[in-house]
Amino acid sequence: MALVQSNKNKKKKLISRGPDIQPKQTFTMDQLEKTVEAKKEVVKETVVPEPEYIPKPTTLKIDTRIRDQINALSLIGYGDTQKETLELLINNVLESMTVDERRKFDVQYGVLEDKTRKSGKKK
Repeated sequence: MALVQSNKNKKKKLISRGPDIQPKQTFTMDQLEKTVEAKKEVVKETVVPEPEYIPKPTTLKIDTRIRDQINALSLIGYGDTQKETLELLINNVLESMTVDERRKFDVQYGVLEDKTRKSGKKK
């Protein structure tokens, strides 16, 4: 028992924490709500419009069979160029869609258009 020493009788040293820290300015919840509302008004005024969707030229990987079919349709008068021929074919498909199919197409096309807009914004 002599080897065990008890800490009961020893005085504990207090650690100095320094002076109390106080804010320079105090505010109430009413003042905070007013500043939040003022910031919202500023944000509303500085809304940047989304960039316009402008299609850009691109390449499309297709096999020679499809390319030749598009060329043939163009040559027999379905369009002056391959681009016009493809636009005509796409428009014919879109016109023959049901309402549900067209809605699905519009949603998917909107997503891809937004993606293109955002990728153009970064450059």
